[in-house]
Amino acid sequence: MEKILLIYNPNSGKKNIASHLDKIVDIFESAGKLITLYRIDEKNRMSMEEIIQNGSFDGIVVCGGDGSVNSVASMILKNGVDIPLGIIPNGTCNDFSRSLGMPSDIIRCARIIAQGNVTRTDIGFINGSESIFVNELAGGVLVAASFSTDQNMKKMFGPLAYYVTGLGELANVKPFELKIETEDKTYVEQALVFVVLNGTDMSGFSNVIKDALMQDGEMDILIFKNTNPLEITDTLFKFVTGGDFRDKNVVRIRTAHCKISCQADISTTVDGERGPGFPLELNMKQKALSIYY
Repeated sequence: MEKILLIYNPNSGKKNIASHLDKIVDIFESAGKLITLYRIDEKNRMSMEEIIQNGSFDGIVVCGGDGSVNSVASMILKNGVDIPLGIIPNGTCNDFSRSLGMPSDIIRCARIIAQGNVTRTDIGFINGSESIFVNELAGGVLVAASFSTDQNMKKMFGPLAYYVTGLGELANVKPFELKIETEDKTYVEQALVFVVLNGTDMSGFSNVIKDALMQDGEMDILIFKNTNPLEITDTLFKFVTGGDFRDKNVVRIRTAHCKISCQADISTTVDGERGPGFPLELNMKQKALSIYY
């Protein structure tokens, strides 16, 4: 019988995963999987890593948001445990699972994962093997907004809350000089926001880059250039409402490796959690992680 470690974060998203656990376990056990439950807690992070490393599991499923997925994927890769990871999305944005084409419904995801189909996906590595991003690394005004957005607003409006908060800060935001060096070219721009993506979705907004691929070994970088508030508001509105990101105020870069530097004190985020400072060196490793789909 296949052994599956089911990791869940009770504090992700609407904090409702506990009410679904019995049904999820039933789905996997009906498919012939033996389930071990593990509740994410900052106090027992080390024991979770030890369990992943030594538990002899055939697969891992994580119920949570992009931050939880990042944490578990990082442990899998760090410990060289080449087993599939399944994602049951239960966070605020769930960008990575949507980029993979998984449905938003928790029970439907569990049924899909229980079938056992496996593929592989690219993963972004930050500063060597120090940390990873599964879907997104970003910096600028909307990133700062993600840390200052009221929790109740997030629950009511989801990812749109970040956009609304970000617009409120545009009048006071200062542009920063961003330097991105790829193997072919160096870009220097006065920027308001930059985003590095593995998939198609960002900050809860779908199909931001419709032609993005997650098995090509390349990342997509979008730089939102400094311009007047009306123009950038229009650009961001088109961006978050599913319009085409191709805009005179947006620079797109596609690369497997880059160095990013910035002298300004700006916030970064990695898969929805607070990210590292500059300089950054990013490498996209092709098909680095095995995924249930």
